[in-house]
Amino acid sequence: MIIIPLLGVFIVSLLNDINVGKHYTLYMKNVALGTSMLNLILSFVVFIFFSFSSNSFQFVQEHYNIQFYDIYLGIDGISIYFVLLTTIIMPIALVSN
Repeated sequence: MIIIPLLGVFIVSLLNDINVGKHYTLYMKNVALGTSMLNLILSFVVFIFFSFSSNSFQFVQEHYNIQFYDIYLGIDGISIYFVLLTTIIMPIALVSN
């Protein structure tokens, strides 16, 4: 769910290099909406597979000794709702724009 928006940024930057002309903003908005909808679908899948009977972090990604820091990502019972809220609001904000 972190990589999908980064791929969208990469695609938009490639569209800028190709120079698609006056329709650049339309393509940019469509790529942004597509990546946010893909992220929304993925967050619903994560919510479906989330086990509320556990008190620990789930979907944990641990990466140690990356340069000068360690990365520990996970979703607990409260943050799953914030993830859903964020991924639901993003397509609504993009469509309203």
